[in-house]
Amino acid sequence: MAPKVQVPMDFGMKYLGSPSHGNLKFCLSDGEAITANSVIVSFNSPVIDKLTTELLQTSLDVQDFSREVVQNFIESCYSGEPQKISKDNFGGMNKMSTVFEVSWLVDKCFEFLDSVDL
Repeated sequence: MAPKVQVPMDFGMKYLGSPSHGNLKFCLSDGEAITANSVIVSFNSPVIDKLTTELLQTSLDVQDFSREVVQNFIESCYSGEPQKISKDNFGGMNKMSTVFEVSWLVDKCFEFLDSVDL
C-alpha cells in the first residue's frame, strides 16, 4: 500500500484559471463557462466527485448561480478557505455549497451569518 500523502488545502491555488488544468466547465446562465480542475473540486464535493468519476461529466449546469458565486465557490474549493462571503452573496454561496455537499463551506456560511447583523 502506498503511503498517504499530506496535501495542503490550498495546493491548487496556483492552477486556478489554468487552461491546461481546467477539465471541468461550470456553465453559467450567460452562456459563458468557468473552468476548474475536477480533481481539486472533487476533493471538497462528493457530488462533483460522483458526477465526474462515475457519470464522466465534464460540465456542470450552474445557471441558477451568479458568476460571482460560482467563482467564489471554486476559489473556496481550491483554497480550503471561504472566499468573499458577503451579505449579498450569502444565499447563493450557501445554496451552491449545499447542492454540491461541501459541508465545511456550508458551516462557514452559517458562521458568517452568525457574525453579521442582517
